[in-house]
Amino acid sequence: MNRRARILTVLATLALTGTVLPAQEALRDTIRASRITADLQPRTGTRVVKSSDIRSLITPLGDGSAIKLIQTLPGVATGAEGSSALYVRGGNIGGNVISIDGVPLYGSGHILGFSTSYSPDIVSDTRFMVGGFSSEEGNLTSSHIKVNTRDGDFSKVSGGASASPFILGGYISTPLVKDKLSFIGAVRVSPVGLELQAVKGMTSALDDISDIRAAVGDAYGKLKWLITPRQSLSLSGFYSLDSYSYTYGSSSRDRMGWSNVVASLVHEVSFDSPWRLESGLSANRFMNYQGMDKTLAGQDNALDLQSGLKELTARSTAIWKGGSGWTVQAGLKGRLASFSTASSSASQTLLLTAHAQVGKAREGRYELMVAGRVNLFTSGKGTYPGDALRSFDPEVSLSGKVYLIKDLLGLEATYDRTVQYYHTLEGIPLGWSLDLLVPSDSRFAPETASQVYAGLFLSGKKHRLTVGAYLKKMDHLIFFKDATRLFSTAVAGWRDEIKTGSGQSKGVEFLYELDLDRLDGKVAYTLSKTDRTFPEINEGNSFPAKFDRRHIVNVRLEYTVLSAKRKSLGVNTFFTYQSGHWATVPAGQFSGWISPGEQEVVVDYHSGVHNWQAPAYIRWDMGAFFKYGVGTRHPGMLNVGIYNLLNRHNVYSIMYDPDSRSWKSLSLFPIMPTVSWSMEF
Repeated sequence: MNRRARILTVLATLALTGTVLPAQEALRDTIRASRITADLQPRTGTRVVKSSDIRSLITPLGDGSAIKLIQTLPGVATGAEGSSALYVRGGNIGGNVISIDGVPLYGSGHILGFSTSYSPDIVSDTRFMVGGFSSEEGNLTSSHIKVNTRDGDFSKVSGGASASPFILGGYISTPLVKDKLSFIGAVRVSPVGLELQAVKGMTSALDDISDIRAAVGDAYGKLKWLITPRQSLSLSGFYSLDSYSYTYGSSSRDRMGWSNVVASLVHEVSFDSPWRLESGLSANRFMNYQGMDKTLAGQDNALDLQSGLKELTARSTAIWKGGSGWTVQAGLKGRLASFSTASSSASQTLLLTAHAQVGKAREGRYELMVAGRVNLFTSGKGTYPGDALRSFDPEVSLSGKVYLIKDLLGLEATYDRTVQYYHTLEGIPLGWSLDLLVPSDSRFAPETASQVYAGLFLSGKKHRLTVGAYLKKMDHLIFFKDATRLFSTAVAGWRDEIKTGSGQSKGVEFLYELDLDRLDGKVAYTLSKTDRTFPEINEGNSFPAKFDRRHIVNVRLEYTVLSAKRKSLGVNTFFTYQSGHWATVPAGQFSGWISPGEQEVVVDYHSGVHNWQAPAYIRWDMGAFFKYGVGTRHPGMLNVGIYNLLNRHNVYSIMYDPDSRSWKSLSLFPIMPTVSWSMEF
């Protein structure tokens, strides 16, 4: 078993708590012949993800997350089987930004990315933005998942607890000085390390693996001081950790992990006039690592590779909200970042941004917005010799909504030209946080994207419908030729393995939402085509992006069976159909000899990049929820469900078996039960 397969086996067992997968006990040759949030958006291009929808999601870990709900929206493709990776309108994973109160969160997942690295108990609202970006957003090319946190209570003590097989959590909200100073704090830990030790003897999948250890958790705290009725100061801190290690056989010790440390200070003041000023300082540290201790030929060998990003940000934005629906905002932002990439030396960058935005709206008639950003980016100290960069880049975002029938039917459109200065070297496409972050320089120019969207919307009290089309063009994309080598002895030469090119994506998006007294439903469909073109790859010919999923259909229904004064009982179901992802496999082999009498040499022949498409990804989930104590001081909720009810072995990846000389498919998640519980006090 190669190292990558061992890692997947251990982490899949983490997610399954000892359930033995048939597809892992005996890999099956299933390859066919190779073929050559959400609620109504408050603004065009933005959707609000409701906490109530997150709580009732059916997931392998039993722990819902905003990202899992966002994956059900049109224009969004997922990564490999069951992953939390997002590919929005043809972009890469690294084109998405997740932020907490405006501070980017670069390590956003726990346990294979199936749970977010922050507690849902701290969230006030989550906004998913795919176009018509506001002026303060930037350094992205695909989407922004904007998480706004709650303030602590200023008058009473409250809290809550939650539990699933993989995450145990609790939070407390309390006044420290009544009506003046409040605190909210949340802590979560995962028992996966103990669970693995308990179930190891139940499965042969871990026979060669011992001394398994896992430490997973996160913590958040926020103080808010109401200086005056018009002025406040907030201080918050966040920490998350994922750490895994195991021994394989008697000669190899593997370890991996990632962590976040974030500190943020925010000052807000409202003047007597319609002006409001928000300023902030933040420090952000993200780190990931992999290591191995291995005995070869009697010699002890050790490999430790650590990569990370340290970022200091200062920002200030003035906002004016006047009469007649006019809004204006303008501000400045500065980011000083230090990148350390595996065994490479640290490199320093500076990103300065000036931004402004003007909006005009008339309720039930129209909404218009224009936003602009001007960036100055430099990468100098620590950069490879001759690769220093100074780049001056403008950005623009436009959005408009016009009602043809007041409050009912209308047209909407967005246009965005965005620039991103941080590249992500993507490895295993699960949405976990082992990808490497590297800065732009003269060799790897900043990524750019231009996209336009236009559509029709119908918005009633019980029914909502949006239909639209987009076209997106991307440039200076990077392609890592062999992602399996990201953490190997050759990682110091990662720059030599990277090629740059362009991409294009076009598609049609459909979303229907139903909101009745007892029945809620959403049907989303995306028809899209996404290509990549790299002059030095595939002879310069375009090829499909790895997660170019032509058809994506998501259906989600929730029905309240019983609704009483203090309790309610309901059922929900989710079905998804997604065209299979793409992989590169040899079309044949040639054999020969370098010289007579030498050992035979076998060389693979490839007909092209991403020349094989996996079978369609199909999954059906079903669950039930029971809410009790509704309207009391101690409301609670119990969720139970069945993930992958069809027990379909969806393809995660493919591997070549040299013994049988055939390709095998690897699946991670069979049919499995899920459960979660939460309570407030």
